[in-house]
Amino acid sequence: MVASNARLGANALIPSLGVSDIHRSMSFYREFFGFKVEDSYEIEGRMAWCWLRGHGAELMLQQLSADQQVRLNPAIGQSWVMYIRPDDIDITHARLKRAGFPLSDLVTTSYGARECFLSDPDGYELWLSVPGANSNGNGDDEDEEDDNGKREDEDEEDEEDEEDDEEQWQVRR
Repeated sequence: MVASNARLGANALIPSLGVSDIHRSMSFYREFFGFKVEDSYEIEGRMAWCWLRGHGAELMLQQLSADQQVRLNPAIGQSWVMYIRPDDIDITHARLKRAGFPLSDLVTTSYGARECFLSDPDGYELWLSVPGANSNGNGDDEDEEDDNGKREDEDEEDEEDEEDDEEQWQVRR
């Protein structure tokens, strides 16, 4: 039993994506977002799972069996969105476009972020987003101070401890 005054929390949230071709997916996340393989697991000489890490972000990929793919199709990648903050959104956008990915134009949102979206090779929706000038760079909008110099959320706040063949990347349906 945990003491009632103990502070609980998670120090990471790592998505794990079921994919139809783990090597293709690994290549995609390495090529366009700089991930490196941290760990992997094989079954009968074939990669079944890997953990990718890069620039403070982490992602796990799991090879789905043919039966799992049939049961999930077309739901693979269509039930949620993953935001990625690239080091340079302009360069990343240009490289993805040159590789033949259908992706949206870069836009500036009403909250000042620069964003575009695309689907990865398994159909997972990815939003590439970088904070705007009104952000502190940590993904949190800076809070405005009231007339007394207090931030709006101060009473609630907890301390916060080059080019590839287009077909290679096509979404498989």
